[in-house]
Amino acid sequence: MTRVRNLLISVAAGLAATISVLAIMQARQDTSLLKYAALSVISICFFYAFLTFRKQILQSVLEKRYIMIGIILLSVYTLISLIDWPLFINRPWYETVLVDLISLATIFCFFSFIAFILLRGGYMWQKTTVSRWQILWYMLPMILVWMFYLLAFFPGNMSPDSLNHWRQVENMEFNNWHPFAYTMVILVLTMIWDSPAIIVIFQILLMSFVYSYGIYSFRQFGLGKGIAWIAVLLWAVLPVNGIFSTILWKDVVYSTFIVFLTLFVMKTVLQEGKNLRTWSGIATFTIVLLGIAFFRNNGLPIAILTAIGMLIAYRRNWKQLLTPLVLVSALYIVVTGPVFTAYNIQSANPNESMSIPTQQIAAVVSQDGELTEEQLAYLDTILPIDDWDAYNPYLTDRIKFHDNFKDDVIVADMGKYISVWFEIVKQNPAIVIEAYLKQTSLIWQINKPIDGYTNPYTIDVDPNSMGLETKPVSQTLYDVIEYGLETSRYHTEELFWRPVVFSILIVLFSLIASRKLGAIAWLPILPVLLNTGTMFVGLPAQDYRYQVSNCMVSIFFLLFACLYKKGKEPSYGERATPTQQS
Repeated sequence: MTRVRNLLISVAAGLAATISVLAIMQARQDTSLLKYAALSVISICFFYAFLTFRKQILQSVLEKRYIMIGIILLSVYTLISLIDWPLFINRPWYETVLVDLISLATIFCFFSFIAFILLRGGYMWQKTTVSRWQILWYMLPMILVWMFYLLAFFPGNMSPDSLNHWRQVENMEFNNWHPFAYTMVILVLTMIWDSPAIIVIFQILLMSFVYSYGIYSFRQFGLGKGIAWIAVLLWAVLPVNGIFSTILWKDVVYSTFIVFLTLFVMKTVLQEGKNLRTWSGIATFTIVLLGIAFFRNNGLPIAILTAIGMLIAYRRNWKQLLTPLVLVSALYIVVTGPVFTAYNIQSANPNESMSIPTQQIAAVVSQDGELTEEQLAYLDTILPIDDWDAYNPYLTDRIKFHDNFKDDVIVADMGKYISVWFEIVKQNPAIVIEAYLKQTSLIWQINKPIDGYTNPYTIDVDPNSMGLETKPVSQTLYDVIEYGLETSRYHTEELFWRPVVFSILIVLFSLIASRKLGAIAWLPILPVLLNTGTMFVGLPAQDYRYQVSNCMVSIFFLLFACLYKKGKEPSYGERATPTQQS
């Protein structure tokens, strides 16, 4: 009788949750029947499982007050992130209250269920002997699957940014507008094989090695063999990894280094800082920091602040940690200063860091906001006033790459530009806040704005004069993978192709890990938070690549939350896994 009752409640709750969640995200006429059907089935199954374990779930979540508070805050944020705001404003208030409350309860139940699963058991944090050959075995499925992407999009996918790197190598005229380090990778590798395919192979090997090294490391600390292989296979078939491994973007290498840095910090936590007392540990830390600092122009503050965070957390090892901090800082200053000058390598345009202020100014001008005659005259020297109407709320290119845009005026007196921007912000707070929220929507909003866009990836080689073009090894393979990507994008854009879901899960997994491993378990989130923070300051476009590292690293936060420290055993259903030999 209880099962029948639970089933009936689950059907009612599942249907109500499906209708409500989809209602806050998009108009009914814009929602496919397939999406309603699929989400209804998933919701009904979920609520049946939730009702079956409701007492244990409540016990797990209420055991520590900060777990409950964290889940509530994440639920509220997720709801805000899902809302289609024009629909929210125009919907009758009683309908808004109803669907929002049902959606909030659904999200809370979902997060509580995840917390329950991870808190009820896991794997004892203990040293386990695992063969290093396991790294190679873990790499093989990833290499195999991602090579199909290369064969489909041979010799690799290239956007205008990719072609810019390639053109520098062709002409032997270099700049750092797009990171010089990635251009050097292309220069060196094309000495082996003068084809973009060699860069793709390098990226496939780098990504598969870092992922496999991470899973191997978790095995060393007690993670089960079965869950390790599930993680391997999941990461091999995830479309995000497959398509990004074939795109010639510096963001692919940079994001892989973000994953590597996060893994290093996790390993430091699990080893209680012992790896910081070895030369190999410090050398690894230094190399990873250098990769982050040089492979994207916003990488230096992330590398430095992560090193400082480690220095604070592991003060007893300050002498060892000071070495990578000083070395990375010094190398960056020397390379981007005297070395660039000596070899006539043009530095990145400092105006690139002004993307958001420029967007806010453009929003004010295009919406006839409050501006003084003096401000208008100054802005007219940068771009004719009428041309500021080219403003797109989600993309800076319409302004900064406008034919009449004079960025040299900004660069010549950056202080004046910032001062004028600050005054405009004070005069037009509502407009600039709205402009900021729209420009950064990729970072904080799961649901794509109705007037916005998402650029999840690029396929094919952009038209160019260098003779580069897409030549699939198999047209059938090309068509199948392209169809799969587009289908995934159409039906699961919010889940896989906007980074916010992964950001939220990373915070949730870190919260749970802090219960099982102690407060130090929050330290590995630092590189992710810093990378996201730099995007909040200077996001130029709604390109998924700027935050793809959140997707790439999220599985390791899940594995991190699967471990627990002796003395912090689960309160319900303790299930330690004995040491396993590989």
